[in-house]
Amino acid sequence: MAEDQTNMDCAIQYNHENLKILQASKDHFGSHLKLEVTFPDGTIVIRWGLDDIDYLKIIDIVKSNYFDSLEKDYYFELMPYVVVSLDKPYGQQKLLANLRCIEPKKAAKIQFECSDRFAGNLEWFKKEVRCLQDLDHLRWEKLKD
Repeated sequence: MAEDQTNMDCAIQYNHENLKILQASKDHFGSHLKLEVTFPDGTIVIRWGLDDIDYLKIIDIVKSNYFDSLEKDYYFELMPYVVVSLDKPYGQQKLLANLRCIEPKKAAKIQFECSDRFAGNLEWFKKEVRCLQDLDHLRWEKLKD
């Protein structure tokens, strides 16, 4: 009975919160983000694999102090959506992902061009992931060094 309720809860469309970036790094498995994801049924820390190009763009953003202030309590979030822009010549699309830099008294959205793979993973997350169970295969404890 409890399992049926869990399956029903996971089937409900969920309006995703932003994914808190705990770490952006590389190891022998490759580039990745360590993300904290919150759902109604709890919080999970996952490993989100990255292409090297996406990693370099993200690490460039998160290693800098975006507001150029002395504030220590700031962090970054990955926003769970992608924007498509036709700014490139000949009508080619450009995929844009968004990070947020958050300080106690202000926040800013930082857009960056991302790979098809990164955009596809965000679309998968937004359309298919409903609860902790859907991300269990990416659980940090299962995939860390």
